[in-house]
Amino acid sequence: MARFRCRACGREGEFTYDPTRHECPRCGSPNVQFALGIDEIPEELIDRIVQALGQAEPLDDHPTDED
Repeated sequence: MARFRCRACGREGEFTYDPTRHECPRCGSPNVQFALGIDEIPEELIDRIVQALGQAEPLDDHPTDED
């Protein structure tokens, strides 16, 4: 199950997540946020996210010991 919040109709709730669908399950608006439980995320997507985070540039130009 995944949680959603629609910015268009204001509704919130849970539904069975479908990764091919990117709209509110109630009104069909594309202006929706999804929150997935870790067990709902496909393993290959988790691997790609971890790899991308390892290659990301730092958010600032200060070495970590200057904070």
